[in-house]
Amino acid sequence: MFQFKLFKIPVTVHGWFFLLIAFLGGALRAHSPEEWHRVLVFMGAAFISILVHELGHALTGLRFGAPSTRISLHGMGGAAEFPAADFSRNHRILMTAAGPGSSIALAGVFIVIRIVITDIDPDFHNHSPIFATFISTMIFINLFWGVINLFPVLPMDGGQILRDLLGPNRLKLTCIVSFITLAILAFILWRLTESIYNMIIMVFLGSYTWKLYQAAGQRT
Repeated sequence: MFQFKLFKIPVTVHGWFFLLIAFLGGALRAHSPEEWHRVLVFMGAAFISILVHELGHALTGLRFGAPSTRISLHGMGGAAEFPAADFSRNHRILMTAAGPGSSIALAGVFIVIRIVITDIDPDFHNHSPIFATFISTMIFINLFWGVINLFPVLPMDGGQILRDLLGPNRLKLTCIVSFITLAILAFILWRLTESIYNMIIMVFLGSYTWKLYQAAGQRT
């Protein structure tokens, strides 16, 4: 674990975070130097991408009056926390949307960078393969997970936005939508990636939603 500050915001990076992104980057399948280069490129891109995503939440929360914030990168991804913050519903929705919004914007920046570089040097993929891989990975991570995060599945950003839009009295409906979307998302992710890790994440999300559903049922 190590800590640093970015824009005066405390950031804590846990060891499990690096294990996570190494696993997602294909470390278990890497044997040759070229494969390890791709793993390291993926880890660098994932670190930057997740940090920017959480910064989107954190900076927007501060803009909307949170007295403080902190960012944690851990074995499940990342989180921006706001101790003692009291957001209005609209501010909470905008703060939540700022995360995937930052991811999609970052993907757009790297799409422009690739277009400009390709225009200058059409063969740059061969001249700078590691840099070309980094650009492609940044685009993929931020577009793919930026969009996935907007699916209305709890506790992802899209699910939190839906919960705030429907309000606390419709939490059971939010959970039902989350369950249905989660089943669709799990199917899509399995067809696209065949990743056991993604399926583990789906089980975790389903467990979280089920607990919320049960809690909502006890209130009614």
